[in-house]
Amino acid sequence: MLRVATTSLVEWRPWGRAAFEEARTAQVPVLLALGPRWCPATAAMARGAYADPRVADLLDDRFVPVRVDAEARPDVAGRYGLGGWPTTAFLTPDGDILGGETYATAERMRDLLRRVADAFAAQRDAIAERHATAEPQGVGAPAQAPDPELDGWLGDHLLGEFDEEHGGFGAGAKRVHAGALELAWRRGRDGDPAFAAVVERTLTAMARGGLYDELDGGVFRYCARRDWTEPATEKLLDVNAQALRLFLLPDDDGCRERAIGVIGYVRRTLADLTPDHPGFFASQQADPDYYLSHAQRDAAGASPWIDRAVYADGTALMARAFAAAAQTFGDSSLLEFAVDAMEHVVSGTYERGGGIAHRAGERAGVRGLLADQVGASAALLDLHELTEREVYLDMAQELMHFALHHLWDTAGGGFLDRVHGADDLGLLRERVRPFAANCEAARVLLRLADLTTDSVLRDRAAATLAAQTAEARAHGVDAAPYALAMRDLDLSRA
Repeated sequence: MLRVATTSLVEWRPWGRAAFEEARTAQVPVLLALGPRWCPATAAMARGAYADPRVADLLDDRFVPVRVDAEARPDVAGRYGLGGWPTTAFLTPDGDILGGETYATAERMRDLLRRVADAFAAQRDAIAERHATAEPQGVGAPAQAPDPELDGWLGDHLLGEFDEEHGGFGAGAKRVHAGALELAWRRGRDGDPAFAAVVERTLTAMARGGLYDELDGGVFRYCARRDWTEPATEKLLDVNAQALRLFLLPDDDGCRERAIGVIGYVRRTLADLTPDHPGFFASQQADPDYYLSHAQRDAAGASPWIDRAVYADGTALMARAFAAAAQTFGDSSLLEFAVDAMEHVVSGTYERGGGIAHRAGERAGVRGLLADQVGASAALLDLHELTEREVYLDMAQELMHFALHHLWDTAGGGFLDRVHGADDLGLLRERVRPFAANCEAARVLLRLADLTTDSVLRDRAAATLAAQTAEARAHGVDAAPYALAMRDLDLSRA
């Protein structure tokens, strides 16, 4: 049949049991198109490969096509992402991975679809048999003790990875390493001039290099070159929240100026100012042509598209950043908006025994994710500290008790990333203990233990860190959240 289009021609199904049952009934594989909405390559595939009539016909005839927004379903993205966006994954009707890659042209996709469909048809019975005998993967070795030596090891590692010439870490692409810089800031405050230099040089590079958008304010996701040039022009809420908090650390006019610039950008572009549902939008899509046209003083088109989804974890991060900025600048409106945003996300989606939902306004959507419960709890504790409203402490306790009851890994300690159930599909059956979210969970538990004098929470925090000991050093610079949590644990024991 003849099809002419400039956008996807594919009849996408949502992630869920119905799509996989359809594939089982038809005895065909599933194509999973997975990527975030801010990603230019994901959008390019929609305009390219998935707008190709022959690709659409092959998918109609020999696959069940499923599309997932990686930010809307971080649990799916964490298990099925194949190292870059977009991910093009081929799955069995049971959700196991047959193979895949990232971006593909229409020509490449046509070839892939034919080969995968033919191979699946030839090996269908053997694939089904392997699935029937497979067991969900566990989460690794039993818990060890927390590693008291990691702080020293990581300090040496940070100094070794520090780019003395350009700032930041490593000799490749540069991004915001929030945990590493917070740890370096603490060590600098303890009197170590080497770490003070790390923070000063890196924040200067972040503030004055290509990461910061001189046109509209805010920061881009990362810079492709070591010298903080060639920015990837998408802007993510969580990256801007991290950058804002870092710019607030030093008493430096240049960093404070950039903090104000980030706040202004977020207020204009990523803040939902509607009184009935305040919050922070997820991202602004990449558009290199928009920024290039302004740089060349050509006529510029409309500003890049905004993903107006409000997610709990991202909103919590920015609410914390706004609350910190309210203290620094004496601006009560920032604290008020942080309060309104968190109340909208938490009160609007909380269900007793079910935690909070990932996306504001979607009670029926995915809920009970660890990152959402922990992030919201941390933000609520910040708000409790600044407003002295007990309701925020109470809700933070409620969310962490939900996590302890429903997400605690009784076999190895620490927290699983999501609530598991009998209807879990494919790799969602795997039990995963996310590193950074567990480290943040330990820090939240320690704050609650100090506020409530509940020693059981302190013990759970220690067990949470112990469960991450075996893999902490493998994260390199990104092991900083573990070191920060260990410092909090030592202070709590003192």
